Amino acid sequence: MIEIWLVRHGETTANAESVWQGQGDASLSARGEEQARLLGARLAEHSFDLVVASDLERTMATAAAAGLTAEPSPSFRELDLGRWEGLTQAEVVSRYPDELRALMTGEDLPIGGGESWGGFCARVDSAVEALVARLRDGQRALVITHGGLIGAYLSGLLRFRARRRPWPVEHPHNTALTVIVAEDAARRVRVLNDATHLGAPSAGALDTVIGLARHGESEANLHDVWHGVTDGPLSARGLQQGAELAFRYDSVDHVYTSHLQRARLTAAAFAAGRAVEPTVRPDLYEIDFGAWEGLTTAEIQERFPDEWAATHEGGLDLPRGKTGETVAGAAARLRLAVEEIAAAHPRERVLVFTHGGIIRAVVGSVIGLGPATRVLFDGPANASVTHLRVGERGTSVVDYNLGGA
Repeated sequence: MIEIWLVRHGETTANAESVWQGQGDASLSARGEEQARLLGARLAEHSFDLVVASDLERTMATAAAAGLTAEPSPSFRELDLGRWEGLTQAEVVSRYPDELRALMTGEDLPIGGGESWGGFCARVDSAVEALVARLRDGQRALVITHGGLIGAYLSGLLRFRARRRPWPVEHPHNTALTVIVAEDAARRVRVLNDATHLGAPSAGALDTVIGLARHGESEANLHDVWHGVTDGPLSARGLQQGAELAFRYDSVDHVYTSHLQRARLTAAAFAAGRAVEPTVRPDLYEIDFGAWEGLTTAEIQERFPDEWAATHEGGLDLPRGKTGETVAGAAARLRLAVEEIAAAHPRERVLVFTHGGIIRAVVGSVIGLGPATRVLFDGPANASVTHLRVGERGTSVVDYNLGGA
């Protein structure tokens, strides 16, 4: 297994002025320099076998401010925007309406006379695969690069590259990190758009941010026992994780929790000392695993070999354990709950304590992945948080599995 950590550069003066920035150079803003320093403090906890950066000024400056020595690579440059470079979106619309209209209808033209979207995506995919080929099993690489490049790579991996905007996954934040796991031919997301060193995402004027927190480690987790609707206690470690999440997570307006005790106890530990009281909602429970409940993975594979092969090898979304839920059905249940909670708390931040399987399922539902979600995303870690943004334009994935790296 190989890990590729993709990090967007710190805020630049161009970002601060909301102008389009491709392969032109702009300096980091004062805020961007501080973001890079905070990134460096966070990355100091990890070791990397290779550190690479786009050879543009803003990425090399981010690496330097983070205390990193990076190998410069033009392969990880941002999209070449040609004559659109340095313009605002309004200026692009005003000066190049025909070109913009053609691009919006799907024509793969050189953007601003620079790089075409298809050519850019081919370069991005090739750059990541070339990097993987340089590493051995068990190694980890860090890449300081650009938001457009990270977004383009994710759009291919998560199968929404050909869709019209807005995309279901938000653009990477400055200095946010995304962790990609490469294992044989498979590629999957472990962590997405993690900028917790800068604080949790905030709600906007027209939306609500819903954090989906997985409960702390349970005794069933410790022993690889499948507990969906089955209740069970937290482990000694799990009892601590809610308080640890409270320490690293900033303000929140409301807290909701599944009725199962592993979620309730984690929510209670998080809320202790805060001016919020967790509200129990009975529709926030884990996927119902039917006859698989209470069994280990090995026991499920032995007793239900055909069902296991159909769901975990054949990609069919059957009711789990014959009498349980489909993953799509569970995701629809949680998504409806999230939308109802958002409607009750407009323009606020809400933290919902729920369960790992259904968090991954609802993220896949928002993106539109279906059964492929299981192979394209790692399961969220205990006491990790995943954020969704719910607003007038629908629901989007802000980040995934914060605390899982």
